[in-house]
Amino acid sequence: MSGEELIPIGIDLGSLHARVAIGNVSYQNVPSTGNTDTRPLPNVISNAQGSRYTLALVGSDKISGEEDNNSDVRHIFGEAARRALAREKKPTISKDPSSMVRELVKSSSSVDGGDDNKSSAAAAFFGHLADLACDASSAHPSKLRAVVSVNVGASPEEQAGVVETIEAGVRDALKSRTDAKQKKKEVEPIVVGVITDPAAVCIAHGLTEVENSDAIDLAASNPDTWKNALVVDWGASGIAATHIRRASPNSSLLTIVKHATDTSCSGTAIVNTLVSHCASMFERKNKLSGVLDSVKAHHRLELACESAVRALSRAPTTAVSIDGLYEGIDLNVPISRPRFDMLASGMLRKAEALLQSFSEGTDNFDVVLVAGNVCDMPSATNLIRTKLFPDASAGRGDIPADEAVAIGCARHAASVLSCQTHSRSGGKSTDKAFGVTTRTVKACPINIGIAKSGDEENAFPLIEVGQALPANTTRNFTCNSGEDIVIVQMNGGAAKSSKVLGKIEKLPADKSFEITVELSTAGKLSLSVNGGPTSTL
Repeated sequence: MSGEELIPIGIDLGSLHARVAIGNVSYQNVPSTGNTDTRPLPNVISNAQGSRYTLALVGSDKISGEEDNNSDVRHIFGEAARRALAREKKPTISKDPSSMVRELVKSSSSVDGGDDNKSSAAAAFFGHLADLACDASSAHPSKLRAVVSVNVGASPEEQAGVVETIEAGVRDALKSRTDAKQKKKEVEPIVVGVITDPAAVCIAHGLTEVENSDAIDLAASNPDTWKNALVVDWGASGIAATHIRRASPNSSLLTIVKHATDTSCSGTAIVNTLVSHCASMFERKNKLSGVLDSVKAHHRLELACESAVRALSRAPTTAVSIDGLYEGIDLNVPISRPRFDMLASGMLRKAEALLQSFSEGTDNFDVVLVAGNVCDMPSATNLIRTKLFPDASAGRGDIPADEAVAIGCARHAASVLSCQTHSRSGGKSTDKAFGVTTRTVKACPINIGIAKSGDEENAFPLIEVGQALPANTTRNFTCNSGEDIVIVQMNGGAAKSSKVLGKIEKLPADKSFEITVELSTAGKLSLSVNGGPTSTL
């Protein structure tokens, strides 16, 4: 690995856990096979405990007895912090875990006027994630370039807080890996993009890349394309369903049509249901009470039930076993998958009601993608795949549901680094700080595409609405003999509202050609074929 190579990483700020994946810029040029995305997936890295996720808890380990001396405090993270809090008889996971990760972000953001102590803990947590990425990639923290995910509907202030906190964490990681001469140099920005969770899932499954190859066959009939997709993100904080629509065939522009959430059927609620069941069985058998009132017993039972839920995703039966749970008495409660499904049936019905509100629409979903650890449960998979959306495509089968967001962020980071906006000159990155500096740019107000004459509704986009100007695109095309090719203004893919801007004549005899289209900041549209003379439309 070159010392000057930038490393694309994706950060999934889940509700309960955070995940980091490492992409590879060189894979962006690997072609796909047919209509299937076969590009290698980014690697989701493991922490020191071997887990591919890190619990969003930060604790402190006092090195000396001076409690007021912050220099003698070492931060601990994840399950280690959870065990430390349990030993101190403090609650480890709040009753509402929907924003454990993002509470760390909010507590350190200057936008919200965060607390200094919480700000230090938040920066340490994200510095820990940066250290994991550096150890896995053998790279310096200054070479990391991250894309981070946010909730649908996150405000610009919330996004700026996410960026600010991650940058602060990486700066802390730099302090321990940079010599005195390098510390005085200006630190380049780390975060190069912020995307929503559903968009990250779509990118992970290649929905924005499969048909955006350099060469497009205009003569192909009935292309295997998608228009409507449903992303079901079912995690620790609840279930979120998002209807995503693509503007036109072969477009990478995604639009959120509908978004709905339900926090009453969260993964944490499912675990708590199993905790209550095991505690009830234990108290009934031993004629005791108050098991859940003991912080230590509650913590141990919570960990065992979380492991049991994961085990039931792979095996038909398991057992919740704990030595000396309460007053020296052991716990051993066998759990079968049908029994567990019965315990979680109420939450499954709530999730079904939410998803049915999407299936009752006029649009049929071509693709249904899943994310979140609850989607690993067979009962949840059967509900989505078999009962509600049996005919929809499931995307790539090699992407774990709980890692889809991190993988999508890493793929997007690699895509950003592979384009000219983050080119390197003399080994130095030319990217600018995300969310720190602002400049006004002109954007394309319309979609400009290419199509066969009379088939404008299936036009392939060349320059999309919102793209920064000046815009320049070069693509390769193939068409049948005797067909006329037109440049059109695409209006929602409707043929009756599309406007023909120009016509390409004198095509090459083999009907294969390369077209370059450029739209200037003044609105001047020009094109050339096979590097020939430029014509203005």
